[in-house]
Amino acid sequence: MANNKTKFRITEEKRRVLIVEDEIINQEMLKETLFGTYDVLVASTGKEALDIIREQNETISIILLDLNLPDMDGIDILKQIKDSPVYAHLPVIVMTADNEAEVECLTIGALDFIPKPYPPSKVILARILRTVELSEDRDTLHWTERDHLTGLYNKEFFFHYATQLDLYHKNAQTDAVVIDVNRFHTINDRYGKARGDEVLKTIASLALETVMEAGGIICRSEGDTFMLYCPHRTDYEALQNKLTFTIEDEEAGESHIRIRMGIYSNVDKSIDIEFRFDRAKMAADTVKGNLTNPIAFYDESMHDAEVLAEQLIDDFQTAIKEKQFVVYYQPKYNVRGEEPVLSSAEALVRWKHPKLGMVTPALFIPLFEKNGLIQELDRFVWSQAAAQVKEWKERLHVSIPVSVNISRVDMYDPDLVDKLMAIVRRNGLQYNELLLEITESAYTENAELIVNKVKQLRQLGFLIEMDDFGSGYSSLSMLSSMPIDALKLDIQFIRDAFRERKDTRLLEIMIKLAEAFDVPTIAEGVETAEQVFNLRLMGCDIIQGYYFSRPLPAEEFEKFIAHKNTLPLPHQSKKGRQLPHGDSYSYSALHDPLTGLYNHSAFDSLFKDADQEHIAVLIAQVDNYDKMKREKGGDYADRVICRVADVLKANFRSVDHICRLSENEFVVIAGRVTDAGKKMLLSRVDAINKTLHTQEADIEPVILTTGIAFSDRARPDGDVFREADTALKRMKDMKEFGYSIY
Repeated sequence: MANNKTKFRITEEKRRVLIVEDEIINQEMLKETLFGTYDVLVASTGKEALDIIREQNETISIILLDLNLPDMDGIDILKQIKDSPVYAHLPVIVMTADNEAEVECLTIGALDFIPKPYPPSKVILARILRTVELSEDRDTLHWTERDHLTGLYNKEFFFHYATQLDLYHKNAQTDAVVIDVNRFHTINDRYGKARGDEVLKTIASLALETVMEAGGIICRSEGDTFMLYCPHRTDYEALQNKLTFTIEDEEAGESHIRIRMGIYSNVDKSIDIEFRFDRAKMAADTVKGNLTNPIAFYDESMHDAEVLAEQLIDDFQTAIKEKQFVVYYQPKYNVRGEEPVLSSAEALVRWKHPKLGMVTPALFIPLFEKNGLIQELDRFVWSQAAAQVKEWKERLHVSIPVSVNISRVDMYDPDLVDKLMAIVRRNGLQYNELLLEITESAYTENAELIVNKVKQLRQLGFLIEMDDFGSGYSSLSMLSSMPIDALKLDIQFIRDAFRERKDTRLLEIMIKLAEAFDVPTIAEGVETAEQVFNLRLMGCDIIQGYYFSRPLPAEEFEKFIAHKNTLPLPHQSKKGRQLPHGDSYSYSALHDPLTGLYNHSAFDSLFKDADQEHIAVLIAQVDNYDKMKREKGGDYADRVICRVADVLKANFRSVDHICRLSENEFVVIAGRVTDAGKKMLLSRVDAINKTLHTQEADIEPVILTTGIAFSDRARPDGDVFREADTALKRMKDMKEFGYSIY
């Protein structure tokens, strides 16, 4: 560097002038005039001029263009310059003796004229200097108000011009639109920044076409975010489709570019322009990652949510000081034995707000996770829970471990281990009396850091529960290396398994997988006897949910401590068969292999655990089944049974249990049957018979004979199943089809 003698300063560089003139005398006159002030390039033909412009356009300050050239018309050269997005910014002064050409050239884009014969040198220099300075000022303003990558307005000037549009169109309905690219960072990662820039320029170009057609203005706000202010419209789906395209690369493969849009429709113009786009951005964020419905409209509910969020953030510190946050406890029961045993509890925070009343955690937990306040709230809950465990030990002489949630933000706290140790020691607890729940997603974000932190905690004696297992993407591959002591199934996973079209096979696989790694499973969100029944059969160890209790304040929770194992479970059947559990029981043990309905074994326990005061039992038989099977064969008979099963499933509710008791006999346990519900149930039976009486493909009409019985509050000891069976036999004896009510 020290040996390099070359020096340069931007202030010493001369502006460069391209003279396009075929007359030698005129060339020399202009060169003499410009000598010393400008760096001069000369072209004698139109082709030479265009070649120089193509090669040196970035350094040319101005073009002096003669209209009469030997190979091309000067006006054609001017058009080519101004039609090019690369050269259009170059200022052009036309030199001609033809006054008639002046208007046409100015219309095309020339900035000034020098008449022929040439005026004095000082006039020529003055015109050139003024034109160059005007052009440079224009360019400076352009790039001050423009995004350099896309050429669109930048955010600051966009807001300025949007405000100006409002002044001219005060009563016009206008929309504020925010456009974001889904997962844009992956484009840069896969294809490189240059390709990512091309994607942004393509989106800008396509969106600008829409603006040119429909009116409005557009800007690139930042990164991969664009903002559009336009006359009110309803065809945003067409715009979204227009901005969706595909890029390809031989190495990285194909990628679909998808955008999401947030729209504040028919804006309130009394609101500051920036706040209008904040609302559009809020709407766009609600569909982040949504590929099926990527367009969202701002509404007042979003505004109300925004106002509430601000209030909750403002009130947080006061709530901590005044202990408005209250810790509730939900029991967890070990269900592996004959009777459930209270094993632990989960600490769940509630906010008793002095003005808003009880605020649901679904509102404030995600909010505090976003802004970092969750760390302070978590520490509050940990301390309260540990103090409660200590208090129960001292007063009730019993140790009930309590699990607390460790958020993803907490896991990045370098002092996390020390803080937890201090809380345990301050309350005189054992480390295994404060259980730690860490969400599965935390493990997947920074696996090495999280695993090391968890190992530290386990070495001290803390027990770790992986929370929300089944909600992430790496569960199966990560289990073998995850340092955990229990696996807690995601609540949505439980709900999905027991929906109307119930299929618990995947749930069973997850439990068996945990067993293979010698990790006990905890199922949360369990609400019904059916769920408990199935989970026990699959080998689930611990159950938490409303089946046992909702979350309760500490004083109410104490009743579970006093009666640790007296709560009911789905128990033995009326035949005395104990509820099976363990590895030998699976989905197939509870379900009919042909129809997927519950089988006789499942029916015994489901019927025993049903609310005997509010149920109905229907027993239905397929008429002439033996004859049909004998004459048409077993395959045909199976198709008939499957059709009956499908029609039953289509007509009964998710709370109703449908079982296949024998080859041609079905039973339905209908729960929650009120007086009004009896009529609805009978109408379902009519609908079922009507459907089955219609031939479907090669299956002839099917006739069901049904016996129905309703529970009787006056006779709670009555056997509803036996009564339904009696009603069925009555119909059989009468040799009629349809239904009979006991």
